[in-house]
Amino acid sequence: MTQTAQKQKVKTAKQTKQTSAATTETEKAKQTNTVTPQIEKTKTKNAATTEIEDGVSTNITEIPVRKKKKTTSLNSDTSDKTTQKQRNNISSDTLDEITQKQSSNIGSDNLEETITKRRNNINSDTSGKTTQKQNNNINFDTSEETIAQQKSNINSNASGEIIQKQKTKKKSPKEESNPQPIIESGMEVICEQTKFYNALFLVHCATPAKPSHPILANVLIIADVETQQIHLTVTDLALTIQASFAAQVLLKGEITVPVQMLFEIVKHCPHGNISLNSQTQITQLTEEEQSTKIYSLGISDTDGKYEIKGIAAEEFPPTNIIDTTPVSLPTIVFKDGLKSVLYAVSTDENKYIVTGVHVQLTQEKLKLIGTDGHRVAITEVSTQGIGRKPRQQVTSDEMIKFTLPGRVVREIARNLGDDVESINMLYDAQSNRLGLAWQDVILSCQFLEGIYPDCEQLLAQFSFEKEVILEKAPLVKALERLAVLTDKKAQGIYLQFDGSLQQLRLSIEREFGKGDLVIVANLPSEMMLNIQFNLKYLIEAAKAIPSTSIKMHLQQSDHPAMLVPHGDRPNPEVEMSMRHFLLPLYTPNN
Repeated sequence: MTQTAQKQKVKTAKQTKQTSAATTETEKAKQTNTVTPQIEKTKTKNAATTEIEDGVSTNITEIPVRKKKKTTSLNSDTSDKTTQKQRNNISSDTLDEITQKQSSNIGSDNLEETITKRRNNINSDTSGKTTQKQNNNINFDTSEETIAQQKSNINSNASGEIIQKQKTKKKSPKEESNPQPIIESGMEVICEQTKFYNALFLVHCATPAKPSHPILANVLIIADVETQQIHLTVTDLALTIQASFAAQVLLKGEITVPVQMLFEIVKHCPHGNISLNSQTQITQLTEEEQSTKIYSLGISDTDGKYEIKGIAAEEFPPTNIIDTTPVSLPTIVFKDGLKSVLYAVSTDENKYIVTGVHVQLTQEKLKLIGTDGHRVAITEVSTQGIGRKPRQQVTSDEMIKFTLPGRVVREIARNLGDDVESINMLYDAQSNRLGLAWQDVILSCQFLEGIYPDCEQLLAQFSFEKEVILEKAPLVKALERLAVLTDKKAQGIYLQFDGSLQQLRLSIEREFGKGDLVIVANLPSEMMLNIQFNLKYLIEAAKAIPSTSIKMHLQQSDHPAMLVPHGDRPNPEVEMSMRHFLLPLYTPNN
């Protein structure tokens, strides 16, 4: 009986143990089912679910280890109390065995309950920590959202500023592509084609061949409403020419345009009236950038229209005004004097000072000298009684000296018309400038700096006792015929004077040919002389003498010859003295 009861108790304990195990598995499944939704919720709320699961697993593995000590003490207390109660109800012979089995059963039951409680605690701790982490994550998410929102606000503000800047920057290309320029009207002029062309013909000669600046290739055009005139100015800084002519000026204005282009356009315009219109196109790109200005001149006639781009008149070099008392000279005196010496001026830029005409002005006369080292031309004209206006008083002891550039002399001789009665000379020693004014033309230039050679002192050591009179026309014609046999290496021509035959023999001999001509000459009967000159220099000197005959003064074959006018002259009323000196090439053998 006792064994059967014990077997039943053991069987009952086993069933109880199995029931407890099943209950434990059920609770585990429930706990697992309870944890799983929490983890899934955590996954949906935050992308950092993996970190949370790692944290939970860490807590599950770590917490039981720490809690086992507490569980041991709890089980020991519980088993002691249970053993004491069972000892009171069970007999003493089976007490130890029953106590041992029950203790194991109770221990297992209590252990399972303890594990369940701990798991609940772990789950609660885990859920608490998970909740805390989720809260942290939520706060972190919130802070991240806040930061992201702040960044987005900052970015939106920055992007707004950038967009605004880009909009402001994008305005300039639009304005450049679709500008709205402001048009300012300038001059409005109606003028005659002939007057315009003549004025341009005068001033365009001052244009430099190779301008150092684009403005020097332009002509300054000024329309004056008060005087109803157009003023044209061209300069190369050393030479300035200004020409004016009458026109119908409706609106004043000024502009500079390429002079050569304008000259060619006006030259081919038909006779009649020409209209000039200038305008300035102003384009403002941005407030920070400066405005751009485009200057243009419109030219229209009966056949068509033209437009020339120009440069602002403010960039044109200022013209120097010579404020002195003018000296009035007859045009014919000044012009003929310049022409008579211009041929002897040197064209070699290395001989700077002799590339111009030396001028000496006194109270009684005007002396002009030109030389290139091989020939000398000296012309003196009287200035007494030629001034109609009060002019600069020059005493006999005082002399005005300056050297005009050869280019200026050529322009004066070419442009000074015969219809001009007088020319005014303005001399300014301080600025080294000379001004010449006639009619509506003003020419100003700078002197050549340096000491001009004293040619008269050099020629004073030679004597010219022998005289030969030759007709100019036959002499020039004979020289031109023989000039075809000259070349660059040999340009000499022999002159053989024969007093017994009263003739002059001109001969030239080269490897490829020779020539011999004889002309009539008036010379001393005992005179026999052979001399050689440069053919080119002799022709130019003969042509520069404004008379029907030429008187030649000679001494010997190695001395220079002097040529002076003889016979009729075109302006006999003008008191003029001309002397032209030629140096011989070399002394002939015979």
